[in-house]
Amino acid sequence: MNIRYVNSKNKYQSMNTNKNFYPADLTREEIKEEFMRRRLAFGKDFGFDGHKMFMADQVDSKNYLKGTGTKIGTSFELTPDYVETNPNGWTDINEDILIITDKVPGVVAGHPVADCPVIMITDTKNKVTAVGHCSCELIDAKLPMMLADSLVSYCNSKDEDLFTFVSACAGPEWRYNNMPSWAKDQKLWEEAIKKDSAYEEEIFKIDLRKAIQKELAERNIKANQIYYDLTDTISSPECYSNYAASPYGLNDSSKSGRQFIGAFYKEKPKVYHK
Repeated sequence: MNIRYVNSKNKYQSMNTNKNFYPADLTREEIKEEFMRRRLAFGKDFGFDGHKMFMADQVDSKNYLKGTGTKIGTSFELTPDYVETNPNGWTDINEDILIITDKVPGVVAGHPVADCPVIMITDTKNKVTAVGHCSCELIDAKLPMMLADSLVSYCNSKDEDLFTFVSACAGPEWRYNNMPSWAKDQKLWEEAIKKDSAYEEEIFKIDLRKAIQKELAERNIKANQIYYDLTDTISSPECYSNYAASPYGLNDSSKSGRQFIGAFYKEKPKVYHK
């Protein structure tokens, strides 16, 4: 495959413009300038142009989950024209899923995340990839399935041609002190959220990968078509983690931030003729 999956980890510091992850004395413009420097350094190391980084704001699914919208699983293609019109990337895209193809080599679709995975499904035959940030709420709402469905809509993808990459995320030691309110689909989570008997009080351990595996299997994506980055963002010293940073979790301020996880198509090798 000519697709490359990338994870900035914490090497380039936090990879978004949230002011909480920058020195308090920086202005908004200074934060944007610093963020661009981080993007360019990231791109230089991984072989893409840091200007050409895009994310979906997922406004459609946010509104849907709040009960104020009717759309979820919407997609947006990063076309050559769109990229040319927006040479510095990082635009406002309301849709939930980004679509990239080999027609936009070096253009990265992804998300700044902490404990939630970015799931990327590639049609290996048509060379098209769908990218989506999958929070717990969106896993429950079936966004991983919708990533595959978006490829069917875009290029009539066949299930057997799909390859799924599930990024680093919180590992199975992630704990809640109650049954999470976002776990509405009890069947989906029955094996993925378990009460931890080691504690007298109610403590629930969450295994996101188990839920994702079950959901993708229901969508007819087989286990041998899925690759999991098993990095645990909570315990890895190279990753940011909401849970580890939270005073209700591990209270480790060094874990406060966002890594950028995404994918891009590599440039095709140039063929020189005599």
